[in-house]
Amino acid sequence: MNTGVEVEVSIERLDDVSFQKGTALELLQTKHHIDRVANLSDASEDLWKTLRVWSVAAKDDPSLPSRARLALITTGSAPVGAAASLLRPPGAYAPGAKRDPKSANERLTEVAQTSKNKALAPAFAAFLALSEPMRSALLSAVEVLDNQPLITDLDGELEHALRLVAPPRKAAVARAMLEGWWWPMVCGALVTSPPTPIAIGLVEAKLDDIREMLRRDSLVADFEHAEPDELDYAGYDGFRFVQQLQVIGLGGNRLRFAKRDFYRAFAQRSKWTRDHVVLDDEVAKFEQRLVEEWQPRFEAMCDDHADSAEDQAALKQGGQILYQWVENEARFPFRSLTARFLNVGSYHILANDLRIGWHRDYVTICEGET
Repeated sequence: MNTGVEVEVSIERLDDVSFQKGTALELLQTKHHIDRVANLSDASEDLWKTLRVWSVAAKDDPSLPSRARLALITTGSAPVGAAASLLRPPGAYAPGAKRDPKSANERLTEVAQTSKNKALAPAFAAFLALSEPMRSALLSAVEVLDNQPLITDLDGELEHALRLVAPPRKAAVARAMLEGWWWPMVCGALVTSPPTPIAIGLVEAKLDDIREMLRRDSLVADFEHAEPDELDYAGYDGFRFVQQLQVIGLGGNRLRFAKRDFYRAFAQRSKWTRDHVVLDDEVAKFEQRLVEEWQPRFEAMCDDHADSAEDQAALKQGGQILYQWVENEARFPFRSLTARFLNVGSYHILANDLRIGWHRDYVTICEGET
């Protein structure tokens, strides 16, 4: 939907999705049928259930039709000549045909007055409870958008719409990023009372973020804020990188943070590899940079604790000082991305392979305990 930045989207637990622009209101009812078999005949259940909602709303608030556009979005189809077919948006008609709310009102009023459908009786009653001018005003505000894409076609529709945002061949990534941001926003709106509107400006800002993140030389940090579950945390207890930290006396939350960084870096690097967004030697070169930055610092620590009879407390302290450098200072770019989780987590990946370590005797200690 193309709208101004001042528009807000409200998602309600029942019935409608609404778009708010100043005092103007757009209420959308969505009806999805997976096989398109449904049609919007004059006696359509979907049509009348929607009309019931809007009739009740108009009865409670007679100003609604004058300040709102009431849109029924459906995968179903309105047969030629049916009331719903006369309520499409003005631009939806072929030359020679046009929108006709007056005729739609006549057809729907006749159905409401003569139908024997008991299931739809409350909907008929709600519609007929409106005065004739109010029914006319209500239907003048209604727009039926039929033949909308099936949910199975939405991925392609969204990717087509995002083609101007994403670089070539990255529309699917842009869609996944947008959906990953959008669904938590929807869930958040649904659990608040009253529902919190989502400004369209936020959607546009997110699209700008996606465009920036998908620049040809950019890497997307999908897992920068990912949180492992408790099974993941527990599963790392036997890993060497955890053992290395325990050898220098690290525990508590710092050990938990280390597990989290390992999880994020491992997941991120794996995704980049699966998606073929990093070159074969990029990871190797990044790891080489990390190792070479660690080497002189490790050797300096060993020089400070060269005495073979050094007590364990002093060796632990030396290892902790070296590890603090990784926690707080070691930040090196992976292509254009410099991220804490990637640096710290990658150091833990290296420590897990015993390519680097914190304690002076880390190789002997870890290999001796495996």
